[in-house]
Amino acid sequence: MSTLAADVADYCFRDDSMFVVPIEHLGPRGMTVSFRQELASRERVAAGWSDNFDAAFALYQERAAALAARLPGEWMPPRLQHCCVITQPTRVRPFFQPFNQSAWLFYADDFAPATSSRERATYLFFHMERMGLLRDVSQTLVRNLSYFLTLSDEQSNDFADGCRRSTRPDAAGFVALAEALPWIRGLTHPVLNPSRLVAMTPALALANTTLTLPQAWRPRFDVLMQAWAAAAQSAVEQFHQTYARRGKERGGELCRWISEKQPRLLLTDKSGIVWDFERPEDTVALRKALGGVGQETADSLRRDWQAIDRLSRAFLACLAPGTRLPEVHSDPGQNGLSYMHRERQVIAYNLREAGMERLKVPAPPYERLMLGARTIHEWGHLAADAGWIHVAPQRRDIYDTQTRELCDLLDRCAQDLPSKLGAMVSPELINLRGKHGSVGRGLARVALDRMSDFQSNLLARAFLSADETDTYVRNNVVSRFGASRPSAVLQRLVRSAFEYQYLRFSRIADPLAYFLDSTWFREEYLHSGVIRGVDLAPLLSLVGALCDAQEIDPQILRFPAVPAPRHIATT
Repeated sequence: MSTLAADVADYCFRDDSMFVVPIEHLGPRGMTVSFRQELASRERVAAGWSDNFDAAFALYQERAAALAARLPGEWMPPRLQHCCVITQPTRVRPFFQPFNQSAWLFYADDFAPATSSRERATYLFFHMERMGLLRDVSQTLVRNLSYFLTLSDEQSNDFADGCRRSTRPDAAGFVALAEALPWIRGLTHPVLNPSRLVAMTPALALANTTLTLPQAWRPRFDVLMQAWAAAAQSAVEQFHQTYARRGKERGGELCRWISEKQPRLLLTDKSGIVWDFERPEDTVALRKALGGVGQETADSLRRDWQAIDRLSRAFLACLAPGTRLPEVHSDPGQNGLSYMHRERQVIAYNLREAGMERLKVPAPPYERLMLGARTIHEWGHLAADAGWIHVAPQRRDIYDTQTRELCDLLDRCAQDLPSKLGAMVSPELINLRGKHGSVGRGLARVALDRMSDFQSNLLARAFLSADETDTYVRNNVVSRFGASRPSAVLQRLVRSAFEYQYLRFSRIADPLAYFLDSTWFREEYLHSGVIRGVDLAPLLSLVGALCDAQEIDPQILRFPAVPAPRHIATT
């Protein structure tokens, strides 16, 4: 039985407005016993909530497996993801992923007996899975409409009853969906509901699906989509209203604070740098950029800047006397939670970063932890580019040998592909041979060229808290399905094997199970024949050995010794 360590429990419940059921405490039948016990002791949900969650999750697993087997091009197999449950609905940004590409976002009422039903709760797992993949509220609904063709009349009625009882911020959209079920269940699908009559009127094909509906039903469809979009917009507006400025604006106070404290960072917006730690008294541009920022948002900005300052100063304090920062050799993207300014070698923070609302609302749950991880990783990449993190000299010979072994293994994997897969990837293999001399060497470069990411992780351990490190890992060990062209499946395999190594830095007790259960690795690579089962352990082990060979130069970066990263299972 999986136990729940106290520090992991605190991590899952660290935010008052949301808690997390983590991947490693989920199984095919729902939550582990230890997590259920912890949830009960925290008194964050209504009686009966856990039973409803588990029943719905088990039904999702069963139905998702059946749908994926029957319609593999339309439905994904079941998997485990972080289930993030909002307990204060208007205080958490709707439709976001607390852990990028590995989280489903729910509201507590989705599984409360009084405000849901078994069928509605079950559907929400399909809904959140599709939301995570598409990042589009309306397309998620359209692509999932065929699900309702699989339900019996009794199940459909139960779903509708649950929608009508919902109190989540976008509940009106689900009510509209419930009202539309009678005509939705009449849609034509080539497998789930094939047409038995010759159409007397033109049919409309729904984009990105195999569904069709009579042209005469188009107004019904439009009404549903308008109601759905309006409900989503209303949820966003409710959230913004929670943090709308009331009383005094805090931009002036924030400028006085930053001028006095002088956190080591640059603040930017679309016009460029609006505040520079080397000219702390000049806050004119910053004051204009902040506008009428409210109290909670100002407090959030201050804490973000303090996190960047803390980690930047800690890193710089560890440099040996006389060490100069190197030039930024690579061309880092000038965006993200924080980024290394390519001209100044200073961490920058964009007040108007795309996809964020930093001047309107506080940072969402877990984002500041990821901001800390991103900040030290930017310094880590600078150190890696400078050669301060490298293969240990005493490991060079074995490193070279293991690199050759990895190339040989990847060559064998390419040669052993089933004929259909081999034909699909053939152009990739020709290209790899042309560029690198062999397929294996070309594929190995996928891991070797990303080694600075692992090197940054190695350095980050000296500076980040366990919560910050866990947040980084949970954001970066994700499915790469669909991340590149289908023919690049071997490249994705190697990248996944490389990112598996990040799990050694986490508190996750069974990294291999976490990896296999949450990323569709089995389905994409093992079940498809991309790699044989007997080759998986050697692949993970060899990539891990290349990571094991990395060390931080103690003559340049001097900080207290930290334990070596743990070895993680490969079988």
